[in-house]
Amino acid sequence: MPKLIATVGCLVICAGLDLLWQSQQQIRYWWETYAQFVSSIWRSRSPSRVLIAGSNFLRRQAALQVLLGLGFAFVLGPLLLVVGLTILFYPN
Repeated sequence: MPKLIATVGCLVICAGLDLLWQSQQQIRYWWETYAQFVSSIWRSRSPSRVLIAGSNFLRRQAALQVLLGLGFAFVLGPLLLVVGLTILFYPN
């Protein structure tokens, strides 16, 4: 059973990495938008311009794919892997 949980964890990590690979353009867009948002705050622009720059977040359709990829690759998969290895090495 622990080996199965660890194997499922590895498969979930691979699925998350695949989702992230498929959404490369989305990740690039999010990174550039975040950099623009932070630079506009750094330059002390008016808050209305900062909010207008951040309103483009709502228009992107593939944000769910990026969030699922990040969740699978960096949260759920490693969690299952650690649980499986903990059960495997914890003698009962």
